[in-house]
Amino acid sequence: MEHILKVTKKKFEPLLNGDLTFVIRRADRLYSVGDRLVLFEMDGAQETGRSLIVIIKFIMHSEDSEGIKDDYCVFSVKRSAKNSRTNAGNHPQSEAEAIEYAATIGKSADCAKRFYNYYAMTGWKMKSGLPLSDWHAALRNWKDYQANQKTPEQAETDSQLELLLPLLLKKTAELAKKYKKLTFNDPHIGTVLNFYGFDRMEYPFNAFEVHEMVKHYATSKRMGTGIGDMDSPSNYGKDTLCVPTIEEFSQILQKKKTKSSNPSK
Repeated sequence: MEHILKVTKKKFEPLLNGDLTFVIRRADRLYSVGDRLVLFEMDGAQETGRSLIVIIKFIMHSEDSEGIKDDYCVFSVKRSAKNSRTNAGNHPQSEAEAIEYAATIGKSADCAKRFYNYYAMTGWKMKSGLPLSDWHAALRNWKDYQANQKTPEQAETDSQLELLLPLLLKKTAELAKKYKKLTFNDPHIGTVLNFYGFDRMEYPFNAFEVHEMVKHYATSKRMGTGIGDMDSPSNYGKDTLCVPTIEEFSQILQKKKTKSSNPSK
């Protein structure tokens, strides 16, 4: 188990140097031999930015010695020089500095702002409670999840794709048997059909598979790859089937719906 504790500046230095090998604490939690203590140096009410990790090797309570007060415990500790860390000054001095460095590694200004605001809020500490040892490396490896959040427009587009793309591919596979070739107004639809194959379109897709289908389409679009033309699976077809885009397919369906709801007399 790991415990995060604060120690005064007077005690931190000898612990860091190895001159002090024990810690006295109130027994307000279940300490055990082998537990890790993450100790933060305090200068009054302020953290200095220095910390170290020690391991509890032995514990004594009040019943073990007359010199120990009730509700207190004393444990001997051992540490490694590799377990000390400081973040004193090891962070960008301003948001502008983070943005400037982000530009050199191909990250956006918005990404740098989110990085700066997040770590400024945590006191430039990681989730473990330890200070950052290298903010440049932290920014290089920063996973900007917020950048992947969809706008309402993107969410609406994906919903339309999830609804119409399977229908369009299934209809295309059915009609393809009557034609010799296929040409795609949107070559990224051709990429998806080529990936799954004509035979797969004879069976329904579940929600997860539809989501993956849309991801294939989006990847093709993002990378600029696509298949504009394709041979039909039939050896007896004639002519060329022109496969519409999602927008064109949507308009076709809308026209059919309008026509069916308002039949001519």
